[in-house]
Amino acid sequence: MDKVLDYFKKKGDTDQYQAALFLIANIDGHYSSKNIWLDKSGKEVFFNTTKFADIEEAIKGFQKLKDSIVLTPKEIIIKDRDIIESSFLIKNIELAYQSWKQNPWSSSYDFKTFCEYILPYRSLTEPLEDWRSEYQFAYQKSATNLSDKNDPVELCSQIIKDIKHFDFVTSRFDPKQLLGPSELLFWRQGNCPDLANVALFACRSLGVAVTFDFTPHYAASSNRHFWNTVIDNKGVHVPFNGNQDLPYIYSPNHRRMGKVFRSTFSNQQQSLAAILPANQIPEPFLRSKNILDVTSEYVPVSDLNYVFDNISSKIAYINVFNRGSWNTIDWAKVVDKKTTFTNMGRNIVYLPGIYDGSKMIFEKYPILIDTKGKQTILKPDYGVLYTANLSRSNEIKNEFKDNNPLQIIKGEKYTLFIWNNGNWQVIDQQIASADDLVSFLKIPKNGLFLMASSKPDFFERIFTVDTFTSQITWY
Repeated sequence: MDKVLDYFKKKGDTDQYQAALFLIANIDGHYSSKNIWLDKSGKEVFFNTTKFADIEEAIKGFQKLKDSIVLTPKEIIIKDRDIIESSFLIKNIELAYQSWKQNPWSSSYDFKTFCEYILPYRSLTEPLEDWRSEYQFAYQKSATNLSDKNDPVELCSQIIKDIKHFDFVTSRFDPKQLLGPSELLFWRQGNCPDLANVALFACRSLGVAVTFDFTPHYAASSNRHFWNTVIDNKGVHVPFNGNQDLPYIYSPNHRRMGKVFRSTFSNQQQSLAAILPANQIPEPFLRSKNILDVTSEYVPVSDLNYVFDNISSKIAYINVFNRGSWNTIDWAKVVDKKTTFTNMGRNIVYLPGIYDGSKMIFEKYPILIDTKGKQTILKPDYGVLYTANLSRSNEIKNEFKDNNPLQIIKGEKYTLFIWNNGNWQVIDQQIASADDLVSFLKIPKNGLFLMASSKPDFFERIFTVDTFTSQITWY
């Protein structure tokens, strides 16, 4: 690190010296998550995917190797500070600075934007590589024939169009979480973070400020999602979806989101990881010091105020229902049993909880924040019981493409659960009397429900039921 600072001090470039200080000040916490293969004796077996002609040949080569010996994957963590070289940092800083200062589309970016969204030598926890020159060479043609060379969004859009034949896949033979920059260009496929990264590397190599945003768990649907934003010449973040959906066309708001975070290179002092050690934090994404809450940029938000009956922890968590379980999306400090979860998306059911070091201990009753920000505790009222005739044709429609595949089939048995006293409890089991119709008896008012067939697939959604009309509202 001293060599890097001495280099730029002697060079006499104040901006580049400050850029070096920025990277060095925030390098702690950045690392590569690498996958290696071990044989039966625990010895590492080397397999280089990029030595093959293409990914199809690499897959055949790996299968041949796997057929000959037993292979076991192992994840290892390599901290940047332990391996990064001064020449690597110097080259990265000079190339990034050159792209920022010499291109007209970058002229609107201030130094802070440059440091956070052009300068960084890595995106997430992909393998550490010198990628700028390769990506710049591959995509510099995108800058030709622009109608407005001062518009970074136009260049970003052109780069996306030029990133061709990158396919979305959910799995690969190598179980590493993220592909490295050069691997991306070879594999030409990947998961959501991979596709977001290839666009990020390409844009940043040409001096376009691009970010990495994500929702850790959809709040009223299944799975999660990662995407990008490009910063326009007015400082506005414009979302786009990796190499698939262009700025001004793409919107991640097609599903309800309780939280959206932005990945930064700089350490965020308000992050949970700045307060607690990683082994005391339940969700991997919350263990990062480099995430910034940007939920209000995407959806209307409200604060969720909550008072615990009995609590000794100083940290509380808020959860949403996703893939058959409650999943943590944010945290808040607890003072005198009271807490406020800030900037929470609306039209969502949340469940507070406390982490005991090994599991989440959920509160007795969930909380609904409606479209106007009104907060309602969904505590079942067993003093008011009714019969609910549940049908998908009686569900309340909305503008969201929330994924709820549950179908009601005649003759199939369905179980109705209610969340009460901190867990799911069975209320009733009934056989559907017709396609798209099943009736349950003695349903308590103001409950949060979950219905499953005899073969649940964990994509079923939670819902509320109108006492008088049996209308279903999915969450």
